[in-house]
Amino acid sequence: MIHSLTNMNPAKLIPVLAFACVLAGSSVVLGETHLYSSGMDAKAVQQKRENYPARLKALEEYRKKQAERYGQSDAPTRAAIFQETRMHLETALLQDVFPAWYGTDWAFSGTSTKPGEGSIACGYFVSTCLTQVGFKVSRTKLAQQASQGIIETFMAKSERDIFAGGKSMEFIKGYLKKKGDGLYIVGLDSHVGFVSVSGDDMAFIHSSYYEPESFVVAEKIDSKNPLSDSKYRVFGKIFSDEMVLSWLTQREYPVKTN
Repeated sequence: MIHSLTNMNPAKLIPVLAFACVLAGSSVVLGETHLYSSGMDAKAVQQKRENYPARLKALEEYRKKQAERYGQSDAPTRAAIFQETRMHLETALLQDVFPAWYGTDWAFSGTSTKPGEGSIACGYFVSTCLTQVGFKVSRTKLAQQASQGIIETFMAKSERDIFAGGKSMEFIKGYLKKKGDGLYIVGLDSHVGFVSVSGDDMAFIHSSYYEPESFVVAEKIDSKNPLSDSKYRVFGKIFSDEMVLSWLTQREYPVKTN
């Protein structure tokens, strides 16, 4: 069923604070704040959804040009290409992809491929965002894995960090700040999503099953949500040089199963 934004529950008329983005290091911020969904009205969400196919097409054109540059470049230039591409991918997800999905209903069996239509489970939200920006991996198989398997599909075990025993959110925020700005996949007791970090500003972007806001949302990581309530958390920072290269060259990822 297609959501009508004009008829949507007011609680789902969720938002962005501004559209002008400022690149800071390897992260994307809007003015002084991250892109949270709590400031975006229905019209802005609908515009993101309407622009979605064109933005994905533009991203694919960018990938092809960067891949060509990479193939013709020396080592120092390739390092710069990796950094440019990493920032571009982060921008695409934060500015174009995630906002288009805001307000899309969560369901345990949700498998939607179109923002605003049907419903989407947490694992499918992660796998769909990554495959639609151009990563070559089985969307369905990835979505059906335990969160740790989703993370380990894109990185070695040594590149992810596990925290069990109910570490405080102050501890988690300190860890993320030390780990650095960027985008992460986070796996929880029975949930998975993304975390965006820019200094002290940290957003949890996920298809939330918490009532009454059981839909795709970007919220502060220490608000009432599965991340802050979980006793088990595993983080993997995405868009390493190796992951960026795999995107540029369209290397297919075998899904890691646990």
